Amino acid sequence: MIKMPPASSASTPIRATASGSKGLAGIAALCLVSSVSADSLAELSIEQLLNESVTSVSRREARWMDTPAAITVLGHDEIQRSGATTLVDALRMVPGMNVAALSSSQSAVSARGFNGVFSNKMLVQIDGRTIYQPIFAGVFWDLQQQMLDDVERIEVIRGPGASVWGANAVNGVISVVSRSARDTQGGLFYQSFGDIHELMTGARYGGKLGENTYYRVFGSYREEDDFLLPTGRSAGDGWTGMHGGFRIDHYQDADTHLTWQADGSGVDFDDGTADAYNVNSLLRWTRQLGERSHLEVLAFYDRVRRDEGFRARGSTDSFDVSAQHLVGVGDSHDVLWGVGYRYSRSELEQANPLLVVRRGGFDLNLFSAFVQDEFTVVPDRFTLTSGLKIEHNDYTGLEFQPSVRALFTPSGNQSLWAAVSRAVRTPNAVEGKDVFGLVAGAPFVGPGGTLYLPQITGDGDPHSEVLWAYEMGYRLRATDWMSWSVAGFYNHYSDLIAPGGETTFQAGAPLGTADQALINQGGGSTYGGETTLTVTPTESWRLAGTYSLLLADVPLFAPQPRSFPTQQVMLRSSHDLTEKATLDLQLRYVDQSPSVPSYVTADFRLAYRPRPDLELSVVGQNLFDSQHPEISDQPLTPSYEVPRGFYGKITWNF
Repeated sequence: MIKMPPASSASTPIRATASGSKGLAGIAALCLVSSVSADSLAELSIEQLLNESVTSVSRREARWMDTPAAITVLGHDEIQRSGATTLVDALRMVPGMNVAALSSSQSAVSARGFNGVFSNKMLVQIDGRTIYQPIFAGVFWDLQQQMLDDVERIEVIRGPGASVWGANAVNGVISVVSRSARDTQGGLFYQSFGDIHELMTGARYGGKLGENTYYRVFGSYREEDDFLLPTGRSAGDGWTGMHGGFRIDHYQDADTHLTWQADGSGVDFDDGTADAYNVNSLLRWTRQLGERSHLEVLAFYDRVRRDEGFRARGSTDSFDVSAQHLVGVGDSHDVLWGVGYRYSRSELEQANPLLVVRRGGFDLNLFSAFVQDEFTVVPDRFTLTSGLKIEHNDYTGLEFQPSVRALFTPSGNQSLWAAVSRAVRTPNAVEGKDVFGLVAGAPFVGPGGTLYLPQITGDGDPHSEVLWAYEMGYRLRATDWMSWSVAGFYNHYSDLIAPGGETTFQAGAPLGTADQALINQGGGSTYGGETTLTVTPTESWRLAGTYSLLLADVPLFAPQPRSFPTQQVMLRSSHDLTEKATLDLQLRYVDQSPSVPSYVTADFRLAYRPRPDLELSVVGQNLFDSQHPEISDQPLTPSYEVPRGFYGKITWNF
């Protein structure tokens, strides 16, 4: 059977239980609903799935049919059955996501365009901990080595979520939610061997510290082989990774929940010249104050240290504290508001002659506040949600990010939603301060007949990049065994940051520098949409198909304007062959992008459970090609080709 994870309120810090609550961004997973307690998803009709109450990215409960945003959620069971070994692999299943592997360890992940190794318009959180780096506002995906067996779900908003989440939640939000320690009692061990994923092993054990206190400890290790050069030779980019930590969940009473968790991950690259690590700790307290009133306080510390040998070397320490409160006002208003503060300190060292460090360290401060009002205009028919996020950062001062969302439900089996939002992407350290100088060419003879080295650097006085997003979507439950959804968008960007300022010459010995500033210059538009059709032909078989279209009118000078495919198609099949055997298939078509031809590939996972506590599986990935590229070379980061791979895995629960 298609097994469901147990229901868990522990992983839902703030839950709105008011009848009819729809929320800003409810989860839109056709294949998983976290509150379902049935043993088999296939036993649930489409109608039951779409009417289940699920927890949104904004920590509200809502039916999937009642969410005024383009939302997808990958549930625990869906992630396991995909055969994914990393968060990045799992995100390939989300329509509208641009996911590409550059190398064995490096990935580019974004939504609705502007993808690259330094994607800076996608906010990523793990259990509420923001993981983008202030130096370049991107994510080190190789350090995100979560044990997927303990991931409850991955929630993805396609489109801006800035009115709640703030700066950098421009093209989307990715939120990874871990399972409560209460739901991971007992032991788990897994071991796998393969040709690309050479070795993956991990263990977890959960127990109780008292009547209402639960814990788990976990650790994992992996060895990854090299990707390939176009000639078929090894790229020499293999690596090993380690991850471990603990989580404690204490339930003081039915309304109060305290979580403390900490983990660390490390990466060691095979060439011996580079390594990295991340350590963090998070504390979250939530309390239900009434039927329509909830409170959450969250604090975390995060440290990343990275030594990339010839590329860059440095560290960032971040501390963040936030609080949010949900309160019902009258019969028609649910108001969610919150405040937050984040401080980070970065230290940089010279490591690459092409990346000149001009400032060894710098501090950043971010203050924020938001309010969101969900107004029920006509009960069960029309809801209007408005929100505003106000932030103050060290680069651009005050920023305002409003949004308005409307939801119309003419009947119980269909809904129509629309949204208008303003979101900003604040400058990163490279753009906002005189931190780096990126060498842009060979020395040349300049004023006075002396040699100058051309460099690209921040101008010290940038503005935020601005997005105005216009979205619309429709959902239909056609029958008990078929559903369909479609979302369209038009994004208009302004003040995009790219090289283009006047060249200034600074004398030096033996070379001077000719600096061209990164400045705000112009903008452009992207537009398109995504659609998903899900069909359940039998109780043991589910089919899903998605299509994504992304078009762009962005000047060539803009950073990474066209590093994405125009079209993507995905077909997925999940089939319970017997009570003990399951087969999952996935077929993907990815259109061409600059310097990268289109490709078609497929994955499969065949699993067998000889007994309830033991599973044997075999997984094949990228089956149709011996190798293929997924993205062109990135700044300071060459791109290699993804090889075909297989691995076998044993999982034992005890």
